[in-house]
Amino acid sequence: MKKSLAIILSAVLLAGMTSCSGKESTSESSESSESSESSQDSESSEASAEETTVPETEPMTEHISPTETVTASLGIQQTVDTTIEKTEGSNTIKLPLADFMQEGDNVSSFTFVIYSADDTNIGEFKGGCGISVTSDCAAATDEGWYQSENFTAPTEGTYGEITWNVPADVSDFISPSGELLFGYWWGNASSVRIESVVCNLTRTSDIPCDGTVSQDVGESVEYDDSDNTIRVKTDFLPEGAVPQAVTYNISAAGGFGKFTGAFGYESTLGYYQSADVVSFTDSSSVSLTWIVDPQAKNYAAKDGELVLGYWWSEQPSATLDSVTVKYSLGGATASAVPEKTDEKPPVESAGFRDSSEIVKDIKVGWNLGNSLDSYDTNKTGVATETGWGNPKTTEELVKSVKDAGFNAIRVPVTWGEHMDGDTIQSEWLDRVQEVVDYAYNNDMYVILNMHHDDYIWFNPTEAEYAGDSAKLKKIWEQVAARFKDYGDRLIFEGMNEPRTVGSDNEWMGGTAAERAVVNRYLQDFVDTVRASGGNNAERSLIVTAYGACAEEVSMNDVIVPNDEHLIVSLHYYAPWKFSSGESTTFGDAEKSELDAKFDSMKKKFSDRGVPVVIGEFGCVGIADDATRADYYRYYISAAKARGIKCFVWDNNVSKGKDGYGILNRTSMTWNDTILGGIIDGSK
Repeated sequence: MKKSLAIILSAVLLAGMTSCSGKESTSESSESSESSESSQDSESSEASAEETTVPETEPMTEHISPTETVTASLGIQQTVDTTIEKTEGSNTIKLPLADFMQEGDNVSSFTFVIYSADDTNIGEFKGGCGISVTSDCAAATDEGWYQSENFTAPTEGTYGEITWNVPADVSDFISPSGELLFGYWWGNASSVRIESVVCNLTRTSDIPCDGTVSQDVGESVEYDDSDNTIRVKTDFLPEGAVPQAVTYNISAAGGFGKFTGAFGYESTLGYYQSADVVSFTDSSSVSLTWIVDPQAKNYAAKDGELVLGYWWSEQPSATLDSVTVKYSLGGATASAVPEKTDEKPPVESAGFRDSSEIVKDIKVGWNLGNSLDSYDTNKTGVATETGWGNPKTTEELVKSVKDAGFNAIRVPVTWGEHMDGDTIQSEWLDRVQEVVDYAYNNDMYVILNMHHDDYIWFNPTEAEYAGDSAKLKKIWEQVAARFKDYGDRLIFEGMNEPRTVGSDNEWMGGTAAERAVVNRYLQDFVDTVRASGGNNAERSLIVTAYGACAEEVSMNDVIVPNDEHLIVSLHYYAPWKFSSGESTTFGDAEKSELDAKFDSMKKKFSDRGVPVVIGEFGCVGIADDATRADYYRYYISAAKARGIKCFVWDNNVSKGKDGYGILNRTSMTWNDTILGGIIDGSK
């Protein structure tokens, strides 16, 4: 065990210690309790002349946990189910490394499970692998890339397990923001289907650890059972314990060969299931250690259960002999996201629908882009609405959007240029409310957000967190108060694309540290709105990933706060070459790319009970309108098939590299070809 200490703070301590530093000075008043140093007058009683001494209350203290280093060696498996051909140009597949690894993992090998796609024996496999590497990798074969030598591997008829051992001088330079390539150069089969890929790695983490407890279990499960999981109640842990690392000790009647399963945690706060885990072993016993994911720790509760899923091995049944749990105390998770209070403002139930019902009812949405979100213009006050060349928004415009077939509108708003200190200028808040009312009073869903503030003052860095968090809270305190009596068709979106503008990873998911700060902002936003009173106790709120980015590394690190009324929003301008106008072709390959990403969103969020919207997407006016209409039609319908609803980005620019516009806001006319594709896709 290391000698270093990790400070575990309760949510109330975290809130009380927030300072007002950073780019913007704030006048947020602190309501933290004074220390009990104030003098207390003794009262004399008529019945007695004795003075009564009132004992001083002991000051609240921090809970300090020792830090222990835990190492886990395991395989992370992802189902791919993709076919590649032997012919050049169609014989490779690239996969995001974020699906397999985390920052700091040491990857030793990848195993690709393949099948002949035409039922021909594969024979001797010949192919190669490649992987993204950091710029300081001396073994790189190209800038930011390592390509292996061609290699051969035996197969068993129509089946094969192809293992690539990552060179030692490469494994230390792999990042989850990169990609993995698998190529099929030669074999008897004309094409092969990659069923799954296993990344074998070692994960090391420093965890807060107050103690270790082992618990006998002795329960068995068969992989073909309808419920092939084993659940262990965590009532053997001390009160307030948060599992930080769990070792599952598993046995079977014979050698496992390839154990495949998953870890999980469930409580009344939510359910989390890890990616599939694999252990290649001929032994009849295996010990697998799970360094508990931040999202799972966020669900830690008194009624929690540890879960082990058993998907397959060469043994039909497996027994969970025991578990060993390393835990922390103090009620905080390793992710440093404060625990939410269970207290909610007293408010009569507004009969609000849950977020999943609301997303289900949304057909397709439209963005009022480059209007209330304009900034750095040569105008001031409410005049900035037209600062980027768009006309002033009218109710006639909003009605046109509704009449075209949209039943939801997203209203991007930049607040930072319209504040006096911490106070939003009243004329600006009045104008925002007027535009919101145009849509709300016409029975549309409305998303109201904080938009281009990330270009002005809002940054996901530890150094600026305290000041920026205070300002974020001030904005949402005032916005929430103004709209507290609105019904459930009004949705708040805490932030647009929270990111470090101009950084190397700005649009690639950011760094682990930046993603962690974004998660703290999400919690700040949710807590602020929930505490604001009125209908905001049950209002649907939108949270997002770093940069609203749909990169796997960004989505994987989102910690959705514990709340029953949340939606995740992502921005997905893809396939990027077509969306940006670099390519004018939208065909099967592009459709497959969209399908794979929508599947990933569904798996990561929707399947875990958190509905998803695409807050922004579109393609510029480079390709012909018919092709663009096909794109919108497929994109929206493919997302809808997975329960994901889409909001078209419209900036009122009709052509060129910035041409996302489909409604001419001056003439009030639509691009009917593209509009037809959008509405068709939403049906």
